Amino acid sequence: MNFGKDMKKYILWALLFTVAAAIVFVSFNRKNGEKSNTIRFGTSADYPPMEYYREGKMTGFEIELAELIAEKLGKNAIFDDMNFDFLSVALEKGFIDVIIAAFGVTPESRKKFDFTLSYYPEKMVFLHKKSDPIGSQGQLSRKKIIYQLSGRIKKCLEEKLPHAELVSMDKMGLAVESLKAGQTECVYMDVFVAEIYCKENPELTYFSLDSLRISEGIAMALPKGSPLKNEINETLKNLESSGELRMLEDKWGLKETWKLADE
Repeated sequence: MNFGKDMKKYILWALLFTVAAAIVFVSFNRKNGEKSNTIRFGTSADYPPMEYYREGKMTGFEIELAELIAEKLGKNAIFDDMNFDFLSVALEKGFIDVIIAAFGVTPESRKKFDFTLSYYPEKMVFLHKKSDPIGSQGQLSRKKIIYQLSGRIKKCLEEKLPHAELVSMDKMGLAVESLKAGQTECVYMDVFVAEIYCKENPELTYFSLDSLRISEGIAMALPKGSPLKNEINETLKNLESSGELRMLEDKWGLKETWKLADE
């Protein structure tokens, strides 16, 4: 018998048991304690002015809106930043409670998730170089277009621009750099994001194809049957009636107004 080896094995198993017990305890504590006091928001923080990093801190219109809603509900807001295409899976698996990421509502997405009231209109445009002007749908049909990975956007672009070369990309920042480097000819994005990139890059502009309708508006997505839906909706209505929602839109330079609709 090798007492030294047996003792090492004993210590190792004891440590593994302790770690496993700690994980179970933390998991139980989160499910029964933290989860009732927090709202875990999933986002993709590369989409200014909605959600992005400034001086190393996540900020933006939707980030502040989420924090304000959580505060009104007496809860803490926690944010998980991830690639946009991971958000739906994270919500389905229960890793997050809410998606807040300039998420457009469609009849197809309503089959999978519940949504809050839409709090901002979605208007999509094609960012491009001024030296490569676009003035018609026909010109777009011959372009290479980058879009943020999304089934609904891909479907709409394929229907309206069947001959365009479509490329999906997770990060808008990388997509714009590809445009500036001449690796693509257009980037499809929300108009408020395009305006920011145009201000930062005077050589860029954007074209709007009004016949290309993507969604009913921007809202937060939740799992089917989530009790948070009604709580968030009531809070949104209160923020609208108090003027706080309008003040937040003004702070972040969002020009459009959006009247919350009863569901």
